[in-house]
Amino acid sequence: MAQMMHASILLDEALRLASLGYRVFPLTPRSKQPLAGSRGVHDATSDPDTIRAWWRTHPNANIGLACGGGLLVIDVDPGAMETYGAERVADLELEWIAKPRSRTPRRGFHLFMQSRGEVRNSAGRIGVGLDLKSTGGYVVVPPSRVVDLQKRIDGAYEWIEPLTCGPAELPPCPEWLVHRLHEIEHNPTNTNNGYVTPTDHEAIPEGRRNDALASIAGHLRSIGLNPSAIAAALHEVNTQRCTPPLESHEVDRIAASIGRYEPRMDLAITSGVDLTPFVDIPPSPTTDAPASSMMEIGALVHAYPALRKPVIHGLLREGETMNIIAPPKTGKSWLTLDLAISIATSRAWLGRYATEPGNVLIIDNELHRETSAHRVPQVADARGVSMREIKKRIYIDNVRGRYMDINRFAVYTGELEPGRFKLIVLDAFYRFMPAGGDENDNALMTNIYNVIDSCADHLGCCFVLIHHSTKGNQSGKSVTDVGAGAGAQSRASDTHLVLRPHEEEGAVILDAAVRSWPPIDPVCLRWECPVWSVDESLDPSALRNLRKQKQDLPDEPEAEPWTPDRFVARFISEKPLGKGQIREAATAEPGLSWRRVADLLEVAEANGLVHRWRVGKAHKAMYATVPPSAQGEVYE
Repeated sequence: MAQMMHASILLDEALRLASLGYRVFPLTPRSKQPLAGSRGVHDATSDPDTIRAWWRTHPNANIGLACGGGLLVIDVDPGAMETYGAERVADLELEWIAKPRSRTPRRGFHLFMQSRGEVRNSAGRIGVGLDLKSTGGYVVVPPSRVVDLQKRIDGAYEWIEPLTCGPAELPPCPEWLVHRLHEIEHNPTNTNNGYVTPTDHEAIPEGRRNDALASIAGHLRSIGLNPSAIAAALHEVNTQRCTPPLESHEVDRIAASIGRYEPRMDLAITSGVDLTPFVDIPPSPTTDAPASSMMEIGALVHAYPALRKPVIHGLLREGETMNIIAPPKTGKSWLTLDLAISIATSRAWLGRYATEPGNVLIIDNELHRETSAHRVPQVADARGVSMREIKKRIYIDNVRGRYMDINRFAVYTGELEPGRFKLIVLDAFYRFMPAGGDENDNALMTNIYNVIDSCADHLGCCFVLIHHSTKGNQSGKSVTDVGAGAGAQSRASDTHLVLRPHEEEGAVILDAAVRSWPPIDPVCLRWECPVWSVDESLDPSALRNLRKQKQDLPDEPEAEPWTPDRFVARFISEKPLGKGQIREAATAEPGLSWRRVADLLEVAEANGLVHRWRVGKAHKAMYATVPPSAQGEVYE
């Protein structure tokens, strides 16, 4: 009965806040995290029918209040009393007497105020333990309750002075904060010719180390990293940023403690290739029932009446992922810069695909900073764009030489401000593979895409992944077969965009398979250094056949069909080979796509022509024409 009454109070409070003009959305019961599978703060609304549908499906959901739109919240952590100064924090709280504020379960508080102009989300920039929540951010509001066993939290949010007016009637942001924000905004750090590294990587002082590492670990666990991967990431953060570093056993304790909670999705990205499922994980304290994310179909249709907002019309929406696949040295990085400039200035990409304006982050692990700084002005000039237009809209982080795999990338995204970027580009994608990982491993690649999807939801952006095509002739392959590595790469992405050579030198054909858009027509692009431009005079069906130039070579005889026996004789021997090695060699031959290779391998194994080996500590699957040794010998 008490739980039913609490659920009713939650819905009533959500509706009350919406009636005042605030935007709300549901959070996982007893948690500060959005519901699994939702878009979090990006779903926030004031529509009472949508809110009723949400809480009808999730009656015990906590309430998230979206900031921005005139609403600014200062989140004062109890640790601020020590690190920022008890007297100054007391003055701040005293300044907000009789003004809207709430008490948090950790005995900190939220101060609700009206922003003066655009304010960015930030953590600790105005003072350690003082966070700003603005556009793209949110806070948990009463009577929500949070249980976090790792942090020993079990309590409810409470109004000290409730919100009783709309955002436009809130007390204004205090003058001292306006001046402090002005100082920060006009004295940026880590600049490089206008391209700013988006994370501060500030030192973590004594007194904040445990909380900071626990927060990072919580983010990593929420997007699916397993305890060993979390520990590896925390040790690096501890070594690089904690002053002084915590004892190694203390870092391991934090990782193990956080790692016992269920992730938001079933992932298992590790620093190697071991994808052993999680075991012995206790029920999550942040869910009410195993089916807490289910929605009745009527409520689902009512709650989500439209598709996600477009970013590149015809190709990509918010929260989606797009692969851009092309042969090496085709000019993919130049094309990426052109895309970034198009979104930063709301111009049509390639003059063909309309874009929505926003900030773009390019994480480049191939080019040096000097190369990026040299290329951007060239592309901007070719498109008639001034550097002033894009100076604070495009951010480039050149991480070449700073190894960043998918695990470190997950830590990185935890420090980015949600809502800051419309698009994030990973160039080149293959360099984000975990050490020892195989891009031909479908399970591994599926999990990597799941991590990226979760990061997209967390940040409220979409991703573009730059990757290379397979070796050999591309003309006979379907769009989804162009791309090195496992087939999961084309299936997991929402858009698979490919560039293939045209018969005419210096031209390519752009084609794409899309998930949430009508099919697109292929188009020809011509290289006009430093940009690609659409050439309507070329035939988009005239793919170059790299095995034969019609004017130079006679017609080839019809190729011999591939049978399991021929396939085994050509590509498999007594020495065990991994599936990736077999595919790499086989797909260079005419008539063999990665799917055809998988089919032939499966039939050959069923017919006893090949035998599966389990090799090494990770028991990696390999194939040979002889069965595994009875003595248990393995090839390392």
